[in-house]
Amino acid sequence: MSEHAKPNYAEGNDDNHTLPSWIYNDARYFELERQELFARSWQIACHVSEIAEPGDYITLEFVGERIAVARLQDGSITAFHNTCRHRAHQVITGEKGNCKRAHVCPYHGWTYAQDGGLRGIPGGSEADLEQVGHGLLPVDHEVFMGFVFIRLKAEGPSVAERLAPFAELLAAYRIDEMQCSGDLQVEEHPIDWKNMMDNYQEGYHVAIGHPGLNQMMENEYEVRTDAELGTSFASHRFKDEPAGGPDEFAYMSLRPGAEHLPGDYAQRISYLSLFPLVNIGLQPDSVHYYLFHPIGPGRAALRTVSFALPNASRKTKAAQAAIGRVWEQVVSEDNQLTRSVQLGLEGAAYQYGFLSPREAGVRAFRDWMRAQLPIVRRELRPCAGQPLPLD
Repeated sequence: MSEHAKPNYAEGNDDNHTLPSWIYNDARYFELERQELFARSWQIACHVSEIAEPGDYITLEFVGERIAVARLQDGSITAFHNTCRHRAHQVITGEKGNCKRAHVCPYHGWTYAQDGGLRGIPGGSEADLEQVGHGLLPVDHEVFMGFVFIRLKAEGPSVAERLAPFAELLAAYRIDEMQCSGDLQVEEHPIDWKNMMDNYQEGYHVAIGHPGLNQMMENEYEVRTDAELGTSFASHRFKDEPAGGPDEFAYMSLRPGAEHLPGDYAQRISYLSLFPLVNIGLQPDSVHYYLFHPIGPGRAALRTVSFALPNASRKTKAAQAAIGRVWEQVVSEDNQLTRSVQLGLEGAAYQYGFLSPREAGVRAFRDWMRAQLPIVRRELRPCAGQPLPLD
């Protein structure tokens, strides 16, 4: 849908209604999301540079599941559940590291290979090994443009299929050649993940909510959405001359030319979303991701880190540091905005809102959610004490 299409606010027409407020803080609905939405959803686990050497691994928790992603001796990448087949203890206890020989469960010493295959059971026999079988259960994964994606259920299209319209542009950024340019930041907030995603999907609030960022950018804000694929792509252009506060001015003065990017993308910041939880920000000299990890009804964690091409000049590194500080301010402002929205969603005065013509991304996300879980069309909270139907 065009960002400037005229809305129809006729009585009884929900085409311009937001998602209903009750789904942003309802334990029954969150459980429905966990079972029917998150398990089938792609999430970024890491970048290939974070597991660059054979034996390297990272671990993470995603909607109650412990997962490990590892680089094997032949250079391939695998993912598996980080839960021992014996008594459910966590096998790999660190956030990252290198496995030279085997992973040993700290509880009873069951031993697993780099790929999670079972290698040994203390006091066990070959028959015991055969009974357990593979070992740590595999997790569906896909490497796309340098990011390792995971999902708990291997159902639905691949990442490459869903992001096919953007593959050529993403390849131009050379994300697979990049390396981490900062530490992973993880912050938990009393904010529902859908509230975070709604906010990420639109530039309507930039002029008021992000005055520093707004001074850097032209007024236009281009948006392309596909509710069927579950994607949104937004882009806005830098002003021709440096503007803004010290960090904004510094970045615009120092940023490199980025001749490897097509069209005028060297003059743009863009935002790509893969519903429901993945967001990738694209600057001419770097990229970063914003991942939403649902924790519970009305609670989520924001995971973010930046990546850049290696061997950058001092000038480029200074520009990247400046834009990093700009994004820190933007995230802080977004946290304040969405916290206030969350309180409003949980109050009695708001059941649903009305979408502006400038909120095409929010509309696409809403439509995708309606297709996944049709119950979100119910604008009144279903009766308490009863399980929620899928539709």
